[in-house]
Amino acid sequence: MNTLAHSGVFWAGLIAGLVLLYFLPTMIGIIRKVESQGLLIFLNVLPTGVGWFAAMVMAFMLPRREPPPLTYLRYPYPPQYQQAPRGYW
Repeated sequence: MNTLAHSGVFWAGLIAGLVLLYFLPTMIGIIRKVESQGLLIFLNVLPTGVGWFAAMVMAFMLPRREPPPLTYLRYPYPPQYQQAPRGYW
């Protein structure tokens, strides 16, 4: 055990794991694409356990952002309804 306590790799891994655990609510909110991500990040960065717990609850409870509607910028119709260009066949 004493060898493990003096290992730099152990401490680097432990610190990296704790940082990932600390920012877990923010990562969940980003993956879920929730609304109010700024508030979620703000609560997560607060140096209290209550802020982390509130951010974790918000990460799962906030509604997701709706994706923008599909628009076809180059073509007036979806590609499956378009004709082949002249001279193609």
